[in-house]
Amino acid sequence: SSPDVRDFVTIMASECHYVNGTQRVRYLQRYFYNQEEFVYFDSEVGKFIAKTEFGRIDAEYWNNDPDFIAQKRSEVDTFCIYNYGWMQGIGATERKVQPSIKISLMDQYEQAHTDQHMLLCNV
Repeated sequence: SSPDVRDFVTIMASECHYVNGTQRVRYLQRYFYNQEEFVYFDSEVGKFIAKTEFGRIDAEYWNNDPDFIAQKRSEVDTFCIYNYGWMQGIGATERKVQPSIKISLMDQYEQAHTDQHMLLCNV
């Protein structure tokens, strides 16, 4: 018999939300474990916010580190606004088509015997 094989997936996603170019920019850095968001940084609040008990430990630790929080707060400029300028230079900030979304079921890899599935979202 085969051992019970499991995947444990950790994802960190950075998002920049722009209003009128860079007039108003919101930066989110979101952390997921096994498809569940457990903590995120929100530049509008200026700190990490726990979404689960698991995330509370990280949020408290990171929020009590002044250098780390200062770095996260600066990422509105160093990550979002910097990349907006780069994207503007190649014309990527001009919406030319109506946004669309496609959600599909990913092929199950390695674990044909599991009832867990992963969705792929393309926007």
